[in-house]
Amino acid sequence: MGANHTAYPRRAQRATAALAALALTGLGVSLSAPGAASADSGEPTMMMPTGGGYEPVALQAFGTAAISKAGDATVDIVVVPSAYGDDLPSRPENIALARERTAEIAAACNEVVTGTGKRCVGRLAILLNRADALNAANSAALRNPSMDGIYILGGDQGIAMKVLANSPAERAMAAAVTGGRVVLAGTSAGAAVESRSMINGYVGDYGPAQGLRRGSTLMWWGDDSDAERGLAFGSRKAIYDQHFYQRGRFGRSMSTIATADERFGGTSPVGVGADYATGVVNYGDKLLTQVFGDSGVGTIDFESLGATHRWVGTERWLSARKVKVNLMTEGTDFDLDSRRLTRNGALVGQVSGRAWSAPAAPGRGVLYLGGGILQTTKVMGSVVKDAASASPAPADARLLILSADSSSTAADYGALAKRAGWMGHIDTAVYGSASWAGVDIGRYAAVLVVAVAPPKSVAAFADARFRGLVTTAVATAPVVFADGPAAAYLGSRWSAQARPNGDDYEDKAVAAFKTTEAKWRAGTGSVAATVIPAINTDYQWGRAFNAVAVAKGQLALGVSAGAAIRLQGGAARVVDGSVVVVDGRDATTWASSNGTLGAAGLVLDTFGPGEALRR
Repeated sequence: MGANHTAYPRRAQRATAALAALALTGLGVSLSAPGAASADSGEPTMMMPTGGGYEPVALQAFGTAAISKAGDATVDIVVVPSAYGDDLPSRPENIALARERTAEIAAACNEVVTGTGKRCVGRLAILLNRADALNAANSAALRNPSMDGIYILGGDQGIAMKVLANSPAERAMAAAVTGGRVVLAGTSAGAAVESRSMINGYVGDYGPAQGLRRGSTLMWWGDDSDAERGLAFGSRKAIYDQHFYQRGRFGRSMSTIATADERFGGTSPVGVGADYATGVVNYGDKLLTQVFGDSGVGTIDFESLGATHRWVGTERWLSARKVKVNLMTEGTDFDLDSRRLTRNGALVGQVSGRAWSAPAAPGRGVLYLGGGILQTTKVMGSVVKDAASASPAPADARLLILSADSSSTAADYGALAKRAGWMGHIDTAVYGSASWAGVDIGRYAAVLVVAVAPPKSVAAFADARFRGLVTTAVATAPVVFADGPAAAYLGSRWSAQARPNGDDYEDKAVAAFKTTEAKWRAGTGSVAATVIPAINTDYQWGRAFNAVAVAKGQLALGVSAGAAIRLQGGAARVVDGSVVVVDGRDATTWASSNGTLGAAGLVLDTFGPGEALRR
């Protein structure tokens, strides 16, 4: 969801090789018995959900498709601004912005119409409120037989459907689109409405941090008789999400599809998430094809491997097994019926979801891997309890905080340990300070290895003396807790890339799906996996997927902020929050032409508080 009239921030305008894939002749996808065809054109429905923005590469892809529908010298495009709404006094402002977008869409079309003998014309349909939509005169352009394309602007999908549902405007669009005569595209909210069951945002103040919790998504289901749904002619086989990589929405879509599985009697639609400035063609509600734009499109499938799920803990976290995920790029096609993915015509991603075992504890004691827990005492309370149990005299026991970045980080964790009930002594050793390297690990009931800023931890993590202290602690201390970047360091590889801040969350989230983004460094290897802390709040899904692409034999462990994995002997359990395990052992992966990771046959498992990590 977006504000009702917010102009999207524009990125560098660039075309990519993906546009070439959407050539006029490239849209003639062969389908057997296309379900949405009619006598009007003999062609299937053609819809193009785009994940956000108005970048030239995406608008030109839509323009190319509209050109392919034009039977005369004019490519007629009708723009629908219903997602803007018109709460006064914003109506004049929204109309003005919609006219700008209409001109922008037509201009992008004219950039690719050269050489065809045609020209593109954009027309704005004034459909901003319910009265507009009920007045058939306002949707006259949508009934014009010369219309070749419809473009639904972004904004708020709930507002859009309150305007359009069961109106002459919706019926006019349905007649044109389901007849195969025109192509329909939409960006952001305009993509969300293209599935009949529609994601209408998060519930309340929930966001990516809560995405894997039951009820985190505000759903407008398409299987009942009320008007709270997506477009009546929208996809019934997919539920679309948008800004997918950019805003860390894998968790939201996974919990949504799990809920859909319950609602639809064990046969759920496919979750389809398009990233910013990226889209895909849904052809006849049978085939997803012709991915275009700057990034990729994810699919979430609960049916192919017989995924199971339940909800655990007081916060009802999703506990799911064998969820199949594909990352579509140019050259890939996804059959919405068989749920098979092909790349350049070859079937890929046929995996079984075979069993795996969680990494064992590397030492004699307990090892915690935290996702970033400074905002809660729950995980630290478990650490304190274990440390006290390992000490004959807890009030005299000693706890060491070994900080890789700063004294303030050490102080923050020390204060947290006290709030969580630690009654013993606390010592600190900060990398680079006096005598830090001479610490005697054997004196301590518990060692906390901590860091919050990966770039500031590079020197410590590269220093053999620091590594020696950490590995000695892991091997011999009764309790070791590593949090955030330090937890990643204990795995096979870690990334020194800076964590996102308030200004660059979205850019970093998109970048995390680029195959060269992580610039992996060797970890201690104490845990034979890649540990991804704060996968939910830092939008690090792309980092986790890239980790299994570079190390096919190992799992990626995505630990949510506020959560931890507790390893003891051969057992691994979740302490509070959620953990996502990404399995790419049998997947096929590649780098797309725009540098984004492509993948077929990733298998995800999610776990909630108290659960053992196993499949």
